[in-house]
Amino acid sequence: MKSTSRSTHIFPQIWLLLISIMIFGTFVAADQGYLNAVIEADQSRLSVLIALIFIGASAHAAWHIFATSRRIEAIRQFGKSASAGPDDADPVDHPPALEFVKTFAGDLSRERAIAAAGTNSQTSNVLEIYADRLRSAVEIGWYVVDILVRLGLVGTIIGFILILSTLSGGADVTADNIQTLLISMSGGMGIALYTTLAGLITASLLGMQYMVLGRCIEHLIAELIFLQAGERQAGGSA
Repeated sequence: MKSTSRSTHIFPQIWLLLISIMIFGTFVAADQGYLNAVIEADQSRLSVLIALIFIGASAHAAWHIFATSRRIEAIRQFGKSASAGPDDADPVDHPPALEFVKTFAGDLSRERAIAAAGTNSQTSNVLEIYADRLRSAVEIGWYVVDILVRLGLVGTIIGFILILSTLSGGADVTADNIQTLLISMSGGMGIALYTTLAGLITASLLGMQYMVLGRCIEHLIAELIFLQAGERQAGGSA
């Protein structure tokens, strides 16, 4: 059974590279005082909420990237054990990943048995179900990316509402209160701009991570297709 030649560890390495660049950029921004400026200017604290959602979603993407990479390796080891015998195959370091592969192979065998007993052969159902389940993590990720953008836009609306409420306060603009009026307006403008900036930056960075996860999952689905082809060939020759 042939398989793809790309290293299974390249996707976790890409994610680690992205995270390293993000952490470095965060330290630089904190050292230059940009993070403190954002937190102080954002009275709505939406930027803090955006940052927490970004951290949680990044952990979600990391878990799925590493788990998918282990499943790819388990498929390769399962294929070696099936073709060369269990004594020649490398030991599997991650039993949950191997259990995933064995479950998929068992579902394929049951599907082949049901198709052989019936009149209609639907040999792609199992693969489609697994592919849909695997892609659901990426769909959740892109939904979170959209939430981050929307939260940034909510901060923009809140900021402009504060600006309009300041202008419509009813007080006459005089030389004595114009400074106070400008300070109040700048607070609303800070909320509008910084929350939008935080939402766009975190959405872009999170989108990069889920692009890596999406490619990793498509690589896993390709390995499942190769495994399915091997199972069909084995079933036909049996």
